Amino acid sequence: MTYQEWKNQIKPDRKLRTYQHIDDALDLDNEETFQRVVKVIEDIKNHQFLPFIKREEVKIRFRKNKEGEVRRSIKLRPIMYASHIDAHIYSYYNFILQEKYEKYLENLNLSRNVTAYRKIKIEETNKGKSNIHFAQEVFDHIQKQGECVVITQDIEGFFDNLNHSLLKKKICKVNNTEKLDESFYKVFRSLTAHRYIEHSDFLGKKIKRKTKNNKYAIYNTLKGLVHENRTNIAIPQGSPVSGLLANIYLIDFDFEINTSFPDVFYRRYSDDLVFVCRDEQKESLLLFIESKIKESKLRINASKSFITYFKKVNENLVCEKVTDGLGERKSRDYVDYLGLEFSGRNILLRKNTIQKLKRKQIKKTQKQLLNNIKPIRRNPKKDTSKKTKNRNNYFKKALEIISNDGIKKQVLKVTKDRNKVKKTRK
Repeated sequence: MTYQEWKNQIKPDRKLRTYQHIDDALDLDNEETFQRVVKVIEDIKNHQFLPFIKREEVKIRFRKNKEGEVRRSIKLRPIMYASHIDAHIYSYYNFILQEKYEKYLENLNLSRNVTAYRKIKIEETNKGKSNIHFAQEVFDHIQKQGECVVITQDIEGFFDNLNHSLLKKKICKVNNTEKLDESFYKVFRSLTAHRYIEHSDFLGKKIKRKTKNNKYAIYNTLKGLVHENRTNIAIPQGSPVSGLLANIYLIDFDFEINTSFPDVFYRRYSDDLVFVCRDEQKESLLLFIESKIKESKLRINASKSFITYFKKVNENLVCEKVTDGLGERKSRDYVDYLGLEFSGRNILLRKNTIQKLKRKQIKKTQKQLLNNIKPIRRNPKKDTSKKTKNRNNYFKKALEIISNDGIKKQVLKVTKDRNKVKKTRK
């Protein structure tokens, strides 16, 4: 594998990342810059990794309580941004490790089971699959299975609880080596013993670059602001290689589920697990999952785990009941997976998904109408208009993949709400 092969497969907007960080942005399409990055990778043993910038991503959720009242809750998800040079390094190591991981999955017949952080293409169009495709595959199998039990589970604090010793063993297994080589270990340690700066502390800081006389000038500027992970768990969520490492962490779990329950339909999208089985398999499967997840030094989030029972009524598939991970019966009558809901007959976009997209569309419309200006593009190569277009066309994509009257009605309603905002702002 050559450095040029790595560069060629990177998306254009990833060759030049323009977010604010300690170091300057680096454009891989600039030959001089590219050679500079290559030189750093080749001499990785002497490279000094910079701290991540930590930001909190805010997610607003609306859920009903036992009395049927809608409650608003806020979930904070920490995202770590690597420096520009480090991001390219992680991207390169992700590239060389990804090929080995794909071969590992293929050899163990696991290619269909793990869906997140991978380039899975549609055979007919050669385009990449999205979460809508993966959800549709699960719902199609339920429909085909008929009477069945669907178990959906969430691993609690997935990235924050990955055990470093276990992770290292799994990487060695994929690499088919007894231990990590010196170069890869340096990268591994930069992620496990990662350093970071809170984004609020970083704002407005004037960074002094390292010089020949003072290569620690950056750290002197940020003295007292740099935090370090001194535990034996957690990797930063957000680096170009973190998703792949999270996938690798559960390779034994994926294999053991496949071999111990070969007739159970199993898919994993990062920390979201889904199983479709017969009713008589449910108890043994749940015990097995709990045991193997515990062996991985993780645990299932019972409040986000659901068991959905489907049965046939007059040749139609209907949802009989839903219980949570604690056995408590829930008021819902559908299985919820990757932002979509399936009741046995209809597939709908999850209410949280609709609210999220509506907020984005309304916010964008308000900004355009109030400011009446075009957004400033710091990166001319990065087509932000395309990104916005793709985000706003999520409904259209869902309709293309899933031909469903329920989704059509949802799209019409959201479109009407968006048009109302436009009229009120004129």
